[in-house]
Amino acid sequence: MNREIFSRLSNVYNIRFKAYKPVTANTYKVICENGNNYFIKKSNPLVQQKYQFLYDQGIKNILYPIKNNYGRFLTANNYNSYYVTNYIKDNTVVNEVKAVNLLDELANVHFNTYFKKQLSVDFSRRKMEELYEYLQYKFNMLESFVRTVETRPFDEYSIIILKNYRYILDGKKILSEIHKRLVSDIKSKKSVNFAFVHNNPKLNHLLNSAGNRYLISIDKAKIGISSLDLAKYYIECEDLKLDFKSIINNYFSKYEDDFYQDYFYFLVLLYYFKGFIVLDKDYVTSQNFLYVSEQIKKLINDFNLSDRL
Repeated sequence: MNREIFSRLSNVYNIRFKAYKPVTANTYKVICENGNNYFIKKSNPLVQQKYQFLYDQGIKNILYPIKNNYGRFLTANNYNSYYVTNYIKDNTVVNEVKAVNLLDELANVHFNTYFKKQLSVDFSRRKMEELYEYLQYKFNMLESFVRTVETRPFDEYSIIILKNYRYILDGKKILSEIHKRLVSDIKSKKSVNFAFVHNNPKLNHLLNSAGNRYLISIDKAKIGISSLDLAKYYIECEDLKLDFKSIINNYFSKYEDDFYQDYFYFLVLLYYFKGFIVLDKDYVTSQNFLYVSEQIKKLINDFNLSDRL
C-alpha cells in the first residue's frame, strides 16, 4: 500500500492514520494518531454488494467495514478497492470449540438469507456433466497408473499405492451413485434452498471477542447451495477431534430431504479427487496417495457411507 492510497483512505474515512504494518500481501494493521488500531484490506469492487446485501438483510454476525464519507463499505482507488474495519483481537479458543462456533455462525447466515429456486436444467446439468467428465478423467488416469505400478517390480512405494487403492475405488463408487441422484434432481427441476454462502470458511475467518462472534473475509462469498460451505468446512476441520457425523447431520436435519447432504458428500469427494498428484512411482505420489486415500476412508467412516457400497 503506497502513500497515495494511505493518504486517500485517511481522508475518506476522516481517520488520521499514523503508520501501517503489512499482515499479509493484501491486509494491513493501521495505527492512528489517537492510538486506535484499524484493519485495511485490498479487495474487489463486488464485495461492496455482498456487504450491502447482508447489511440490508439484518445479518448481525458479520464484521462489517466502516462506512466511508460516501456511505459505502468499500473505497475505490484506481483498479483496486479497499475496506477498513476496527481491529479486533481474536480471543484464543480451543480449535474444536471454534470449529463448532464457526458452523453455528455459517448456519445463522444460511438460514437467514435463503430462498427457494428451481435447479436449472441447462446450467446445472451442464456443470454436473463437466465435473463428471473431469472426474472420469481422474479415474481413468488413476486406473492406468495403478496398472502400470502392478507391472513393475514391487517396492515400498508400490505397496503404499496398491494398499490404498481400494479406498479410491470406494470413493469412486459412492461418488458415481450420488452423481446419478443429483442428475435426477436436476432433470426434475427440483426446487432447493439457495442462500448466501461464505465460500471460504476457515477457522481464522471467525473472530471471538467480548462474547461476540464475527465472520470475516467474505470476499469469495456468493449465492449458492449451503452444502458448499459445509464441504469446505469439513475439509478445513477434518483433523480435529470432533463428532462430525453428529455435528453435520444435525445441520442437514433442518432440510426436508437428502439432496443437501448428498451434494455435501459429492463436493467433499470431488475436492479430494482433485487433490491427487500422479507423477511417477515415487515418494511424492505415494505420499499423496496415502494422504488422499486416508481422507476418503475417514469420510466414509465418519458418515457410515460403507452402506452405499
